Amino acid sequence: MTRRIAIGTVVIAAVMVVVGLAVFAYVGRAVREQAQEELFRQAEATGALIEAELEEIEIAPGARVETQLRRVRTEVARTLDRARVVGGHEMVEGALLVGERSFQLSLHQDLMDSLPSDLSEREVLSVEIDGTETFATVQRIPLANSEIVIAIGRTAPLLPTQEFNRALLLTIAVGVVLIAAFGVSMAGWIGRRLSGLESASRRIAEGDLTARAPIDGDDEITEASVAFNDMAEELEATRFREREFLLSVGHDLRTPLTTIRGYAEALDDGLVNVDEASRAAEVLHASTDRLSRLVEDIMLLARLEAHEFTLQPEDVDVGGYVAGIADTYGVRADSLGIEIDLDVSRSGVANIDPDRFGQICSNLIENAMRYTPEHGSVDVSIACNAETVQFSVSDAGPGIDPEDIDRVFDRLFVAQHYRPIRPEGSGLGLAIVQGIVEAMGGTIAVDSTPGAGTTFSVEIPT
Repeated sequence: MTRRIAIGTVVIAAVMVVVGLAVFAYVGRAVREQAQEELFRQAEATGALIEAELEEIEIAPGARVETQLRRVRTEVARTLDRARVVGGHEMVEGALLVGERSFQLSLHQDLMDSLPSDLSEREVLSVEIDGTETFATVQRIPLANSEIVIAIGRTAPLLPTQEFNRALLLTIAVGVVLIAAFGVSMAGWIGRRLSGLESASRRIAEGDLTARAPIDGDDEITEASVAFNDMAEELEATRFREREFLLSVGHDLRTPLTTIRGYAEALDDGLVNVDEASRAAEVLHASTDRLSRLVEDIMLLARLEAHEFTLQPEDVDVGGYVAGIADTYGVRADSLGIEIDLDVSRSGVANIDPDRFGQICSNLIENAMRYTPEHGSVDVSIACNAETVQFSVSDAGPGIDPEDIDRVFDRLFVAQHYRPIRPEGSGLGLAIVQGIVEAMGGTIAVDSTPGAGTTFSVEIPT
């Protein structure tokens, strides 16, 4: 990034130099043209003035040139002097051309003598007079059998832009230096600011999830550092939850495995008689069921988190479907002294994946039964409309503290922090429910009051 800033600064400086030189050339050309036009205008104005005063003077063939010259010189000299004073010209000279002969009409003739005889009007020529560069132009006034040539010159530069050009070049140079200095300083400053973020990133990549980027300032880099630290904290929390999850799952796996191994060794040693065989088979069956359920839940949760999950929606009578699921828990609920109260009065047909929806219903009903005390009830409600299916399950359990609501769907959180009345299941049911609901494009909400039970509400689009 710092390299890009430095390169960008150099490019901007180069562009500034190019643009400055282009402006310099354009301004120089414009000023030159303007100065030339001003010199031409002065020459034309002087020529028009002289031409107006000498309109009646002509040099007739055969007349004495000296006689006519006096008349012309008197008028022209006076006009030239007045034009020089009024116009502010440094040099205003004139000459009368009769054939091949030239007659001086002004006191000085240095400029006229320096100009070529064929110099055209609206042409500027640079000549040297007494070692000084002078810019001059001419205006020709035709007369009968003769011609008056007026020369106007100025020793000041034709382009009065030296100071402007010097200031422009100085400005460009200072601008380039400032831009370069700013770019280098910014690159260094940003590099120093990013070094902390880079160092923390490398530590995170190496496995140190406690690394944090320094927070200094209130700019975009600070915002990026804050976002990075939030990510690092989430990664650290996720790593901690995964460690807890693995420890808990390991414990849950070890319990049925220990039971299975104990009975297997007892059977192998002949310690189980015929009367105890039925009991041993029952225990082994329950342990394998628990082990199988835990493995299946782990695999399903892994597929959900990896988004390896498919849906096969079809038209389903959701009321009858949920009633069938509730019936499967009827015998068990009766044995536990729990009543399942089902309301399907607002149900209908919806286009959903029945298997995934069944997993949602089963997990929520099982979770409610784990925390509902004897003689309590589990309320199940289903409702449909043209756009969604709403499903809710309420228990009569101890409820959930308000500060724990946001973590209800974390893996094993509820099982570890709220002692169930019946410690059955894998503890992954709520995490699985949330994953399936989100995969189906729905939402799930929790409403709980400590000591007054909990309600889980699911809404799934059809």
